[in-house]
Amino acid sequence: MKQLILILCALALITACAPTTTPTNQTIAKPIEGGTLVRAITSEPAALDPQGATSAGLTVVAPYLYDTLIVRDRDNKILPALAETWEVAPDGKTITFKLKSGVTFHDGTPFNADAVQFTFKRFKESGTKSPIYGSIQQIAGIEVVDDLTVRFTFKEPAANFWSTLAMPYAGIISPESARKSGGQLAGTGAFILDEWRAGQAITLKRNPAYKWGSAVTQNRAAPHLDKLVFKVIPDATTQLAALETGEVDVLFINQPEHRAKLEKNSNVRLEETELNSLIYLGFNCNKPPFNDARVRRALSHAINKNEIVNIALGGIGKVASAPLAPTIPGFDPSLKQFELGYAAKKSQALLREAGFTQANDGAWSRDGQTLKGVLLTSNRAPNDAIATLVQSQLKAIGVPVEIQQLDSKAVMDASSAGKFDLLVWRYDWNDPDALNIYLGSDRIGSTNRVAYKNAEVDQLFAQGARELGEAKRVQLYIAAQKIILQDAPWQPLYIPTDVMAIHKRVDGVRIGYMGRMLVNDAVVVAK
Repeated sequence: MKQLILILCALALITACAPTTTPTNQTIAKPIEGGTLVRAITSEPAALDPQGATSAGLTVVAPYLYDTLIVRDRDNKILPALAETWEVAPDGKTITFKLKSGVTFHDGTPFNADAVQFTFKRFKESGTKSPIYGSIQQIAGIEVVDDLTVRFTFKEPAANFWSTLAMPYAGIISPESARKSGGQLAGTGAFILDEWRAGQAITLKRNPAYKWGSAVTQNRAAPHLDKLVFKVIPDATTQLAALETGEVDVLFINQPEHRAKLEKNSNVRLEETELNSLIYLGFNCNKPPFNDARVRRALSHAINKNEIVNIALGGIGKVASAPLAPTIPGFDPSLKQFELGYAAKKSQALLREAGFTQANDGAWSRDGQTLKGVLLTSNRAPNDAIATLVQSQLKAIGVPVEIQQLDSKAVMDASSAGKFDLLVWRYDWNDPDALNIYLGSDRIGSTNRVAYKNAEVDQLFAQGARELGEAKRVQLYIAAQKIILQDAPWQPLYIPTDVMAIHKRVDGVRIGYMGRMLVNDAVVVAK
């Protein structure tokens, strides 16, 4: 085992120093300086504190304001960011980072080991709403070795710590800015917050001092753009019209008719990617009768995933058979044998086994209670189409479902509080620890929205978080998924194909790791 750990450490060091390929789509010899790039977003963050509660808006905006110690490229390789190199102790309980010199925060204060220590101590004390809080709690100590060297210690090896550090939630913040009451936190990112008009737009301006970018972009210095604007447009059709008229330059699309329309538009190019994402139908495991695994299995068998992909998504996406996306270590095709696949007759038989009887009108009841529910999801497309199909499929076996659509933040609040029966939702993560984050019993009330609890599964999650041997770690998560598939807190629906639509007046914009829009190489080539 010791030899295996040493090999893994050596590989990590090699990866940290390895060159990466540079973007190929930018062909301008001398980049054009200046200009503004506008991206449409469906919802804005509640705040721009990377250690705050998760939201789609936060993960979209935060990476431009805050740098992390490490980053990953689209192939999931670890690359240096604010940390230049690192060394892992043979027992996996200590990681020592050498930090980049000459880095400054937006408020003019220096980035150093003290700032790293402050950031993670603050996180441990007050970051309870963050999806990576559990991983941060694994840190036993943070030692400032010298001005540019910081050492993390752990009680147990933390195999999931690398994925944690690469998330935007782990952005390093200026201690001085955090100590100022009511002020905006300062990061070291390529952009600085310029203006925030609530409900309308968040405008970032170029950080002229920036010169410490990572190898995920060709330009590691200050961006060529003057400004980066995130325009809040909740409706997908309105977003599409804004792109076509040139009001916005970039948006993500997930409706087949929108894609088909843009494919005919010579002023727009499309870039697609399959992310570490999964869309699922969740059941409230705390609320009768959905606290009965037999009921959850029965309803899972009523869901026709192929119909969802072909009709709601126009065939753009892949049917999911397991709780982990295929791009995440721990996914195994053999798990399909444990999938609760579409079988309407089996669904009805399982309801009878669970003690339900069916009336002449097709309704199911048990102990005088009719089997029905409220399906909660966001008002973001294509969730409306997915929810309508799920409603139709459950109605076909005699289970009526009412659809409730709210904005993303309202859905997160309601689901965390357990105010739903069924939930169509999505996760995006970069590590098999996603299972622990979204299904671990200690995350109930936060990221574990379905209130699933299984002590055996929790133990497998804990072992997986400590196991440094990749092959052994994968097997632990496969074992956990076998149990999860039978307990059926989720019915995995599909793996999305994300498509970024880019107006050709800008060049050099690419999709990076976890779907992030990379703009350090972006230039405005036409007005």
